[in-house]
Amino acid sequence: TVHAIETPALESDEINTLIEEKFGRPIVVVGATAGSDCHTVGLDAILNMKGYRGDPGLERYSMYRAYNLGAQVENERLLAKALELKADVVLISQVVTQKEAHLKNLTHFVDLTEAEDVRDQLMLVVGGPRISHALAKEVGFDAGFGPGTSPGQVASYLAQEMIARKESGS
Repeated sequence: TVHAIETPALESDEINTLIEEKFGRPIVVVGATAGSDCHTVGLDAILNMKGYRGDPGLERYSMYRAYNLGAQVENERLLAKALELKADVVLISQVVTQKEAHLKNLTHFVDLTEAEDVRDQLMLVVGGPRISHALAKEVGFDAGFGPGTSPGQVASYLAQEMIARKESGS
């Protein structure tokens, strides 16, 4: 069992070059805080051009197309928008809520992708202060990022993972 994501950290120009050469087109990422969650600080840090502490968000990369849908996005709307934009990755930011509501919400999103028969088309990634990679895998996501994750770490991981998937034909 992998307890944390261990991906070599790459510089932004290395990431752009890698995606261009090995993936052949920009990676489309759709992100939101889902359900009743209204905490967008983490999501904004990863996606928005400004990024966090001098580390630019995905919008700054030439080989990412990042769409930030904001807060309190219902799972159905998030999935519909991801499909409309032909997303490669759905990034959900989830701050822990009472009565494990975040786990129900994440599981529900996975269930929706399976019901629509699109689960294998999307890489599902979740981040938040109480999220771990192990927890993400447990609820059916491909990856989970916890507190202190930088935009560059996410950019490096997504690039390398999407290329690995393309090369393996999955």
